[in-house]
Amino acid sequence: MIMNILNQVISHYDKWTDDNDTRRSRKNGWDDITAAYWGRLPNDWPYNTKVVDPRIRTTILEKNARLFNSKLKGRLVPREGGDLLKAKINNALLDFQWDVANYGGTMLSKWSMADQDTRLYASKFAYVYWRTDYRDGKLAFEGNEFMPLDIRNCGIDPTSNNIRDAKWFQYRRWEKIDDLEEEHKKNKRYPGLGKLIEKIKNGEEYGQDRRDARYQSKLLSIKGLDDRVGDDDTFPVLEIVTEFRQDKTITFSPRHKVVIEEVPNQYKHSKIPVIQLKYYPLNDDPLGESEVEPVIPLWKAINAVLCSHLDGLDLRQKPPVMIREGAARLETIILGPEARWIVSSMDAVMEAPIGKSSDNSFQADYGALVSAFNTAMGDMSQGTSVVDPFDTEKTATEVRASVKQQNTRDQSNQTKLAEAIQDMMMMWLSNNKQFLFTDPTKQEFLLNILGEDQFNFFKQSGLDEMEIPIEVEQDISQYISDMGGNVSDLDIDTMREAGKIPRYPVKSGKSISTKLEVDGNAAKLHITPEDLDGSYDYVPDVVSMAVGANEEMRQGQRMIMETALNPAVQQMLLQEGVKIKVKDILISNFENNGEKDASRFFETIEPSGPSGPNAQGAGLPAGIPTPGTIPGMAEPSAPIPQGNAGGGMAPPIGLPQ
Repeated sequence: MIMNILNQVISHYDKWTDDNDTRRSRKNGWDDITAAYWGRLPNDWPYNTKVVDPRIRTTILEKNARLFNSKLKGRLVPREGGDLLKAKINNALLDFQWDVANYGGTMLSKWSMADQDTRLYASKFAYVYWRTDYRDGKLAFEGNEFMPLDIRNCGIDPTSNNIRDAKWFQYRRWEKIDDLEEEHKKNKRYPGLGKLIEKIKNGEEYGQDRRDARYQSKLLSIKGLDDRVGDDDTFPVLEIVTEFRQDKTITFSPRHKVVIEEVPNQYKHSKIPVIQLKYYPLNDDPLGESEVEPVIPLWKAINAVLCSHLDGLDLRQKPPVMIREGAARLETIILGPEARWIVSSMDAVMEAPIGKSSDNSFQADYGALVSAFNTAMGDMSQGTSVVDPFDTEKTATEVRASVKQQNTRDQSNQTKLAEAIQDMMMMWLSNNKQFLFTDPTKQEFLLNILGEDQFNFFKQSGLDEMEIPIEVEQDISQYISDMGGNVSDLDIDTMREAGKIPRYPVKSGKSISTKLEVDGNAAKLHITPEDLDGSYDYVPDVVSMAVGANEEMRQGQRMIMETALNPAVQQMLLQEGVKIKVKDILISNFENNGEKDASRFFETIEPSGPSGPNAQGAGLPAGIPTPGTIPGMAEPSAPIPQGNAGGGMAPPIGLPQ
């Protein structure tokens, strides 16, 4: 028997909330991971000292900083129905949307958050959607967005391996009732909201959907704060859950058991509009494996050795004393300067003997545990050589091994990160095709071109060029013929100029313009619905976001420059009829070093001198010698006279040869 839609979503909700409660509260679960990240020792800590080595937090932050240091670079590869020019146009649009999708933070910060939570809690889910924002009745924002989701409020089909083969996905949130009612009035959403509010008024109260009734926030508990979500009687909230399927979306209230909306999937890509970042997959768990959970015992051992050593230091500084019975008055035995003890003999009070074996083994024990921790985390390990772990000097072998170990783990993480970003970008591309020109009156989308590479490509593709149709050329020729050839060159040029049309015409309002409008150093690209046609694959260059990527790129560009200026290479290229565009290489180098407008460093040199551009040295800047004046270079041989000039003598100046 097939259950109705309410029973289906409630059944899914009960299953994943039970699983998440177990994931959160079990030993070394989410709560323990959060406590370890924030340096919170267990309540039953057996040592008096409670000093924490924040190694987990430091390692996670360093890994995150290595992978996310600059803006993403990627490219679209055309497939069937796509071409290179349209791929470049769509790539420029996606690049622009990456910059403006800053609702809740920049894209770099949101992906950085996703990476950090994935390392802690095994997976991170994010909602990929099309957002429109109206202010004062006017459209303020329209485009793709990306919103990371709290893992505690996410539930996935437990029989799946990843979000892409899951049958359903649920996300829980606490919404203000006022916001739900406003959305219902403005966009005609949530048709079942009235039934829910009526049911609450008939016997249930607002303000009962408290978040701490579902789970306790470990972070707020560590900070000694109360969870205030659902605690405001002025703006009461409701626990609302949305279930995404490939064919539909269901929104419901699990506590009040009311479905407030059931609509078809609004996205034509027919996917669950959620991406999943997972670094370490597991066979039976769709969430994968946490990077922190396996090392929590090692982290506790490191802190145990550290606290035990500090307890020993304190004990040796203030050792216990042995007092012989009846030989001293106990009330006078006070440790402190100028203290006076009343004793009957000199040996009435003695210090208890304290061993120093633990002090001697501290460095070895602490170093071995730190080495094991770093090895488990794929970070720099101090156990790769026999160097003292507390010595700041490292051997070259150890440095190379450490860097190789870091790069290996980082490259593995970058592969999984690229898959998640590619999943998001393909959804963005589909959303652009579906929503960017939803308004039938909207015929174009203006995009400012900022990068020199994009500008050069579009300009070389002729998007800003004007051309004369064949019909116009024929009409001009016919007019000249009718006039018997009595038409001046100025009139012909005027007619040709008036007959030019854009090579790639775009209807902009009531006029026709070129697809690329160039105004000085600024350029605008007119994107039309036809530009979004075709199929493409997105290839994210996640290495470009990593720390040091710019320096590696600059080193590569220096090698390119050295190769381009190699005389042997230039000679071979000239033999093939090819020359290197040195200016373009320099502009690319300048831009990769932070210059936004590298073209301003170049200007065209006008030919000068009485002999014009063909004169020797014409067009060269002052101070640069001509080939005949370079020391060690022979003068070019004089041409052999022709005609009547004989005897090896050149003809006099002004006479024809």
